[in-house]
Amino acid sequence: MSKIFISKDVEDLNSGLLALQQNGILEAQSLIEFGALPFECPSHYDILFLSSIRAAEFFFKQCNTQATIACAGIETAKKVAERYQKEVAFIAQQSGQPQVEAKRFNAWRNGRSVCFPSSQLSIGTYAALLPESEKIILPIYNTTFKQLPIEEKDIYIFSSPSNVLAFLAHNRIPAQAKVVAWGASTAQELIQQQISVTTVLNGEQQAELLTWLSKVI
Repeated sequence: MSKIFISKDVEDLNSGLLALQQNGILEAQSLIEFGALPFECPSHYDILFLSSIRAAEFFFKQCNTQATIACAGIETAKKVAERYQKEVAFIAQQSGQPQVEAKRFNAWRNGRSVCFPSSQLSIGTYAALLPESEKIILPIYNTTFKQLPIEEKDIYIFSSPSNVLAFLAHNRIPAQAKVVAWGASTAQELIQQQISVTTVLNGEQQAELLTWLSKVI
C-alpha cells in the first residue's frame, strides 16, 4: 500500500482522508503555522473577501461585518457558513484556477469596494485586478515555516506554495514519487522548484483528491 503525505493538519481533513490517516496510510501535517498581526477593523467597504478559513478566523476574532461575503473556494465557503453563520454571496468554483476566478470575481463585484484580510505572504491574485481606490489590503496574520523532517513517501500532496517551500527547506522528494498540487499557484511553485507535478486539484479539492487516490493506491 502506498504511503502518502499531505500538508494539512488532521482536523482539516474530510471523512475520507481522515479514514486513510487513521489506517496509517496518510500522514497529515501542515508545515506552516500562523500568528495574529495587530490591525484595526476597517469601516467602509462593500465586500469582505476571504481567501481561506484562516483569514476568516483571524478577522472574525476581532471584527464583525455587515458586508457581502465572498470566498476563494467551495471548502472555505462551507466552513465560513458553518462556523460563523455567514451567507456567502460569491464562491470561486475552481479555487485551483485563481486567475480565472479572479476575473469572474472582478466582474461580479461590479465596482464595489473590497476588503482583503490576508497573510503577509499572500500572493494577492484577486486584489491585483482592482484599482487601489476600490480595495483594502489588510494583513491580519503572519505565516511561518515549521522545521519538520518527513519520512519518505510514495505520494506527496501540497496544499499551498508556502507548504512547498517549508517542506523543501528540510526534506526532499524521491524521484519516483507522485506529487499532487492543490491548485495552480501550488503547481507553479513546485515547477519553479524543478519538481514534476503529477496532477493538479482545481475544484472541490478533497473530493477530487479522494477520487484520484482511489485510482492510484
